[in-house]
Amino acid sequence: MSKLRLAFLAAVTGLMIFNLPFASADAPVEGRRGRDEIRYMTQMIDHHGMAIMMAMDCLMRASAEEVMTLCQNIIDAQSAEISELQNWLSTWYGVRYNPMPMTDMMNMSTSTMEATPAPDATQEADMGPMDMPMSGMMVVLDGLEGQAYEVVFMETMIDHHNQAVDMSERLLEQTANEGHQELRDFAQRVIDDQTAEIQEMESMIAARA
Repeated sequence: MSKLRLAFLAAVTGLMIFNLPFASADAPVEGRRGRDEIRYMTQMIDHHGMAIMMAMDCLMRASAEEVMTLCQNIIDAQSAEISELQNWLSTWYGVRYNPMPMTDMMNMSTSTMEATPAPDATQEADMGPMDMPMSGMMVVLDGLEGQAYEVVFMETMIDHHNQAVDMSERLLEQTANEGHQELRDFAQRVIDDQTAEIQEMESMIAARA
């Protein structure tokens, strides 16, 4: 390849990189897209915190090794992801954010949520990750043990995973060709990993039917 052609390709590549719409590594995203990123990260931190609490309960009450392994994997993966999100919030936006305290999660009541006015036709119906409060998630497991506990736990975790997938798909739609590529990659990883875990849990539930 001629030196002239190499120089041309280098110039075009440099121009393409310069014109990429994604934010630089440490810069905040301005306006609505930035607020979308912050909202997603803070909600996902709380959402992961709920999953970790449920998985810790599972480790104490499940009896099957495969279910306990699943729960430990959830704790390990989502704890690491919380740290990842906290780092980005701090680096990009100067925001320090910790998961909602477990006592607050447990005290969230369905009656409180029902008191929220329903959205009208011009508003997006988006309750976010709190569609089922932690108290509601845990009450369905109350009094169960053995295989019955494991099945209901996995059914509840499937619903919880589906919320994370929905949140991540929404972020990808909102920030198409904008924002931080690292966060978009994270959202896609959540979709891929939690969809795979949903399929794994569905198979485990079917085996217990």
